[in-house]
Amino acid sequence: MNIPRALFFIDYANINRTANDNNMQLDYGHLRNYIGLNKELLDSYCYVPIDPRCEHKFDMDMEELQKAGYFLISKIGTFTKGSYKCNMDVEMAIDIIKMAHVVKPNIIILASGDGDFVPVICEIRKMGIRAEVAGFNSTMSRQLPLKASSIIDLDRYYKEHYAINGHQRKMVINEPKAVKAA
Repeated sequence: MNIPRALFFIDYANINRTANDNNMQLDYGHLRNYIGLNKELLDSYCYVPIDPRCEHKFDMDMEELQKAGYFLISKIGTFTKGSYKCNMDVEMAIDIIKMAHVVKPNIIILASGDGDFVPVICEIRKMGIRAEVAGFNSTMSRQLPLKASSIIDLDRYYKEHYAINGHQRKMVINEPKAVKAA
């Protein structure tokens, strides 16, 4: 049996914001291992926007992501009307399409609910690559589930792996690990 080769991309702003808004504390290392089950997870990429007003806010999170095996791509945002803007969708889209051409995986998993990725998902599928989307129902674009090969429901993942009787716990990774590339 051939194990499918996969790449994993996380839109950190989208996934982390939704988790925080719902009082969820995700263990991104566990999520990576969960996504990689029964796959040869070739690599995992995490795109982290940086608030220019507080550039070091996510330093510890970024270190934990790197320890968990993610390749980090970060970008400092620009000030906009008392807030900041740091749209990384274009960088992610370019990297996903580029890696699809270079690595030629069987599966690409995108963790985001952002509808801006619908054209990327469609392009991946046209290339004959399975396009899975991992996201929370509350922030999932209506078009992503219609265009993706399949959906990984992060609400269900969280309930099954973290929530016990209404209490949060940090998941200990003791499940089989994803197959690593040689």
